[in-house]
Amino acid sequence: MAGSVRYPTLFQINTRVWLERRSREAGKRITMAEIDDATLDSFAERGFDWVWLLSVWQTGAAGRAVSRNNPQWRAEFQTVLPDLTEDDIPGSALQSPRTRSTKRSVARRRWRSSARSWRGAASS
Repeated sequence: MAGSVRYPTLFQINTRVWLERRSREAGKRITMAEIDDATLDSFAERGFDWVWLLSVWQTGAAGRAVSRNNPQWRAEFQTVLPDLTEDDIPGSALQSPRTRSTKRSVARRRWRSSARSWRGAASS
């Protein structure tokens, strides 16, 4: 049988970093609900079948404290970012109280992506 097998492709986004960058560029806070359809379509146009959203939930105080107070992690963070501040360490996405507004935003995004020809996925 001639031809090649095409496996599904996944584009993984660090959502927290991505939204922070988009917010800086826009000069205002950008949420998942404000990501436009053209942006979603661009993933499919580039050949991706799935989009995996990491860190979509807010972090809690415990997650921030763990990440900010671990001396080994701080040393590594400062190696990568010499002008490190507390705001640069939002905490682990795995220590995350889920908020109602964030859940609604992700639910709307999932619905919009399912109405399109590609699949979206979210993960904390």
